[in-house]
Amino acid sequence: MDKIYNSQQESIQKISVEHTRKILGGKIGLMFYDVTTLYFESDYGDGFREPGFSKDGKHSQPQIVLGLLVSDNGYPLSYSMFNGTQYEGHTMIPIVEDFITRFNLKDLYWSLILD
Repeated sequence: MDKIYNSQQESIQKISVEHTRKILGGKIGLMFYDVTTLYFESDYGDGFREPGFSKDGKHSQPQIVLGLLVSDNGYPLSYSMFNGTQYEGHTMIPIVEDFITRFNLKDLYWSLILD
């Protein structure tokens, strides 16, 4: 994922957005944001994978925070990865606003999903 994230994320997002627009009749009217943590079986962080709040109770293990934007019917639109110490509540608004601006989305409704 890190190789794709660093070099191909924008291209993948453009393809996904255009495909979703085509399937949904030309516009994306509804978007959901889901955020979760992914932990690693290790005792040491590396500056990105760091111990933080874990929904799985793995507070002492390194983790990352993963945010996913999906359209109506669950079509994936975008994802972002954050340092494991990042509070998930601070990830949603910047990601959604950036996505709306980059893809010039109008008349969009969105919702936050917390596991």
